Amino acid sequence: MRATRWIGFVSRRWFTARRESGGSAGSLLAASGIAIGVAALIVVLGVMNGFQLGFIDSILQVSSFHVRIDDERKGGVDEALVSRIASEPGVESVLPFAETRCLLSTRDGRAFPLALRAIPDDSQKRDPGMMAALGIEKKGMIGAWNSGGGIILGAELARYLELAPGSEADLLVVSADGEAGVEANTVKVHVDGLFRSGYYDFDFGMAILPFSSSVCASIFPVANAVRYTYGAKLHDRYSDAGFVERLRTDLGLGVDRVEGWRDYNRAFFGALRTEKTVMMLLIGLIFLVVGVNIFHSMRRAVAEKTEDIAVLKAMGAAPEELRRVFVFDGLAIGTSGAVIGLVLGLLVAVNVNEVFSIVETIINSAIGLASRVIGSINSSNFRVFSPQYFYLLEVPVRVLFPETFFVTAAAIASAAGAAAVAANRVSRLVPAEVLRDE
Repeated sequence: MRATRWIGFVSRRWFTARRESGGSAGSLLAASGIAIGVAALIVVLGVMNGFQLGFIDSILQVSSFHVRIDDERKGGVDEALVSRIASEPGVESVLPFAETRCLLSTRDGRAFPLALRAIPDDSQKRDPGMMAALGIEKKGMIGAWNSGGGIILGAELARYLELAPGSEADLLVVSADGEAGVEANTVKVHVDGLFRSGYYDFDFGMAILPFSSSVCASIFPVANAVRYTYGAKLHDRYSDAGFVERLRTDLGLGVDRVEGWRDYNRAFFGALRTEKTVMMLLIGLIFLVVGVNIFHSMRRAVAEKTEDIAVLKAMGAAPEELRRVFVFDGLAIGTSGAVIGLVLGLLVAVNVNEVFSIVETIINSAIGLASRVIGSINSSNFRVFSPQYFYLLEVPVRVLFPETFFVTAAAIASAAGAAAVAANRVSRLVPAEVLRDE
C-alpha cells in the first residue's frame, strides 16, 4: 500500500463516522477555540499596531526624525551641510532647527513647562511631512503667520492655559554660559496659531516659531551661541542604520553627532515591543489550551479506533503512516478554525469602530429604556472611548500581513503538533494482542 492512496481516504472516513455517531463535539470545540484565539489575536494586534504605529509616526515626523545630526559649531545654519545631507541617496527632506526648554505663563498666574522649537520660515517646503503631522500644512509657510511675531502653540496646552490665537503670555527662558553664568530672560509673546498633531505630549507641551520671529531673536539673542540640529527623513525609515554609517564615513561626522531614530527612541520603542510581546504570549495561551483539548480528543480517537488500527497494521500499514491519519485530522481542525478565525478577526478589525458604535447604541438604548422605567438613571450618552477620557476620536487599526500570517500558521501548527503527539500511541499497538480476542 502507498500512503498517498489510502491515508486521506481513511482520515475522511473516520472523521465522517465520528460526526455521524455524534463524537465530533471535541473537534468542534477545538476548532471553535482556535477560531476565537486567532480572531482575538488579530483584533488585539491590529488595534495595538494602530496605536503604536500612530505614536511612532508622530514621533518620527515631529520630534526625532529618522536621523538627527548635531551641528558641532555654534552660529547660523550650515546650509552647505544641509545641502550635502539632502543630496545623499534615499533622503526625503532635511530640516534645521533649534530647541530649548522654557516656562510659559499667563497673566492669571498659571504656568507650564514647554519645549520650544525654532524652525525655518520655509519649513512647509523643506519638510511638508512635519507640517502635515502638526495639522497645519494648509496654512502656508510659517513666516506667513508671523504677523504678531509670536508662537504656534499646541491646542491642548492652549486649552489648559485658556489661550487662543491673539492671546498674550510670557516665556521664561533660562540659559547657561561658561563666562556669563546662568541667565533668565522673560519674553512677551503672542499666540499666532494652534496646532493639533493627535499625539498628546506634543499638543500639551510643545510650541514652534519661525527663525524670522522677533521672539526667536529674543530667546536666542546671540546667534553664535545657538547650536542647531538637522533632522533628516528617509524614503525608507528602516534604512537609517546604513544612512548613519554613510554619513559618518562619507561626510566625516563624528559618532556622537549622528543618531538614528531607533537609537534615539530606544527606551520608548523597547517598551512598545515588550508590551506587544507580552500581549501575544498572554493571548497565545488560548492555543495552548486548545492544543491540550486536541491532544485528549485525538487520544480518545486512537482508543476508539484501536481495532481498525490493528487491522491496518496487520495489512502492512506502517506506524508513521497511521500517525499521519491523525495528523491530517488535527490539520483539518486547525485549518478550519484558523480560517474562520482569520475571516472573523479581519472583519472585526477593519470595522472595529462600527462594532463599538453598535455596542454604544445597544447600551444607550438600554440606559434610555431603564431611565424611562425607573426614572432615576442618568441617560447621558455612553461612549466606549469617550474623548473626555481618551485622547482620540476613533480607534486606529493597522493589520500587518507578517503578524497575521504568523498567528494563523501558529494556530494550525499547534493543532497538528497536538495531534502528532497524541498519535504516538499508535506505534505501541501490537496487532496480534488486539485481534486475538476478536
